[in-house]
Amino acid sequence: MNLPRRKPAPSQEPSRPGTPQLPELDSWLRGACALTVAGVAAYASYVHQRTFALQGGADPISASLWPLSVDGLLLLATTALLRQTRTGTHRAHHLVWLSFLLGIAVSLAANIAAAPTLAWKPVLVAGWPPVALLLSVELLVHRPADVPGPSHVRRAEAKPERARHQEDPLLERARQIDARHRELNKRSASAEVLRKELHIGASRARQLHSRLRKNGDSTDPVPGPRGRATPDDRQHPA
Repeated sequence: MNLPRRKPAPSQEPSRPGTPQLPELDSWLRGACALTVAGVAAYASYVHQRTFALQGGADPISASLWPLSVDGLLLLATTALLRQTRTGTHRAHHLVWLSFLLGIAVSLAANIAAAPTLAWKPVLVAGWPPVALLLSVELLVHRPADVPGPSHVRRAEAKPERARHQEDPLLERARQIDARHRELNKRSASAEVLRKELHIGASRARQLHSRLRKNGDSTDPVPGPRGRATPDDRQHPA
């Protein structure tokens, strides 16, 4: 008797733990490109502003430090604008915008003034570095959200599991009181007992007592408005 042969299941190659996922690789590539552009633009802007400072009569040391104050202020204002929240004061908001506008104006003016002539080509070459530096920093700080990878999926699946384990702390104490009361009195604790032992209100005690009954930890009837059993729930002798 010939039995039908089963087709072999397609082999699935397990992902190597050391191989980076595609979203993470894309994020690293974008960050590396933005850093490269920012480094080149910062160097070109520094050279132009240092030349401008030397032409303005600054000594070599001051001319070397002056570009750092201009572009540094611009970068600080840019990051503050990208990360500011609505909780800040109006004074802080206006100060950030003032720093940003002054930084970009002085940086552009210093770079353009360092151009050999005022023709459009030298002006474009001299004025582009601060703009490229500003945009690259913005791309670094305000990057788009990555596509969720397997690690994000695992963390999202673990959240409901942790939420199930995070129960009401009073519920655990109510279980202990109910178990102790059952050992001493051969019956489960009522809502009035829970209220006195936990020092809580009547509505909170009834809620805990109802949850105990729902979980099967208690067999008493649901208490009435004042923590007593309703007439319909009272057990009459046969």
